[in-house]
Amino acid sequence: MPPKPKQEASISSPGNVYLVFYNVFLSLGWLIVLIQTLHHLIYEGGSIKGLWESTSTVLKIFQTLAIMEVIHAAVGLVPSSVAMVIPQVTSRLVILWPILCTVDKTHSSFGLPMLLIAWSVTEVIRYAYYFLSILKHVPSILTFLRYTLFIVLYPVGVTGEMLCLYAALPTVAKTKVYSIAMPNALNFTFDLHSTLIIFALLYIPVFPMLYMHMFAQRKKVLGGKSKKD
Repeated sequence: MPPKPKQEASISSPGNVYLVFYNVFLSLGWLIVLIQTLHHLIYEGGSIKGLWESTSTVLKIFQTLAIMEVIHAAVGLVPSSVAMVIPQVTSRLVILWPILCTVDKTHSSFGLPMLLIAWSVTEVIRYAYYFLSILKHVPSILTFLRYTLFIVLYPVGVTGEMLCLYAALPTVAKTKVYSIAMPNALNFTFDLHSTLIIFALLYIPVFPMLYMHMFAQRKKVLGGKSKKD
């Protein structure tokens, strides 16, 4: 009997109440992105033209809000590792702002629908799983989807990201957007084109690490070794 009140107190704590609202809000936001993406692709006969305009406003809001996840991990509000959260959030924000929001050519890349579908399906499931976990009512089907669909969605999303990045490189090199040349008062130089190439190369060691981490989590949860994780 004693564990029951303790569990209720934990669920109703300010931190968990905030996390429930945060995760519900993000899950609904990504559901809107998914609906907008599918609606456009279906009614435009699979055409990518105009897809960015149909989804960009909501996408910017809800992807940028993912910054809060780094803060949640840093202050101990969630048990996630900051070292695991930062690469995932940073990679998405780099693809979103300096690439998709800056270079119009990326809007006609086939990578755009790939990453929109992969990101939105992943996040709808992930955030729904998180808030239902706090409420201690996670359907087994949702747990299965959370730890299974990534096998396909993660590579599809990363491929979409790389295609959009590749489409942006010629324009970034030509326009020198966001680049800082010498000489200047700060005695500092920055080249976005080179930075994006380095960023793309970092996917080589980071992607397998994160992908294998998800497989390890899948084995823990679906393998029956640890139902608490």
